[in-house]
Amino acid sequence: MFCCVALRTASVLALVSLAGCALNFLGEERETWRDATERACLAQKLVVPSYFQRPAREVEGKGTCGIEKPLKVNAFAQGIVAVTGGDVLLGCMMTQAMERWMREGVQPAAQARFGMPVTEVLTMGTYACRTRNNQHRAKMSEHAYANAFDVAGFRLADGRTIRVKSDWRRGDPAAQAFLRETLITACTYFTTVLGPGANRQHEDHIHIDLARHGKKGGSHYCRPKLDMPAPTPLDPYANMPMASLPQAPQAPGPESLEPRTFTYRLDENAGQPDGMGTQPGDPVLSGQVPAVPPSGPYTPPASIPLSYAP
Repeated sequence: MFCCVALRTASVLALVSLAGCALNFLGEERETWRDATERACLAQKLVVPSYFQRPAREVEGKGTCGIEKPLKVNAFAQGIVAVTGGDVLLGCMMTQAMERWMREGVQPAAQARFGMPVTEVLTMGTYACRTRNNQHRAKMSEHAYANAFDVAGFRLADGRTIRVKSDWRRGDPAAQAFLRETLITACTYFTTVLGPGANRQHEDHIHIDLARHGKKGGSHYCRPKLDMPAPTPLDPYANMPMASLPQAPQAPGPESLEPRTFTYRLDENAGQPDGMGTQPGDPVLSGQVPAVPPSGPYTPPASIPLSYAP
């Protein structure tokens, strides 16, 4: 009799423990600023829909997870900087912040350190319904709201890949300096930046998000704290052709690049458990890729082709 009572008591305690865990995960309420900020971002056209950043249906995850008006992003800078794998889910504000960081932080650093631009950002994830660092009873991660981006590295125009995991501590001086500079500049555009040295969970990537810190929500949390690395002199022979090889034909100048149009269907089931891709009844959005990327602190060379749907 005593054994049965003990067994029943243990079973009840186990159920209560599981219920408590579920409540911890599901009991949080999504802050009102999240949806309001995303609506304002889209209303102000801080991100203009295109083939590279397409509107998708609302994502409803467990508990507070999800996002009301996500974007499916496969590239930044009008196709110049591709996203590994393509079609990651991001909010409007994260997309706009990524655009600015790529244009004003990452590309100038790549030009200064390597003499060429970045053409791809390697990611380890954006949207994921989980807690911070997957820790039990921790607060929800910004990944749960498509408000975060994990950067695993970058690919340069010549095909070279700079990875956080292999190059942060063991890469050549230019690669190490470049990764540190990208982390430092990210602190200008994002409120949370965590890289190698912050904790053991971020030894192989740089985590960036737009969480709200501090009483007014505008504080920045960046780890590790770094000083801007000294300039790394470019190898004057790195991009010079061998004398015995014929010169490559010159890339067409901006005047010969014509605007290109695109048409695609919006995936009305994006982010849903039963999502099956685009269907004949889904809406169609069309537009035009400009002949030359917009001017700014960084102007990509015309020799890098735009990647777009024919």
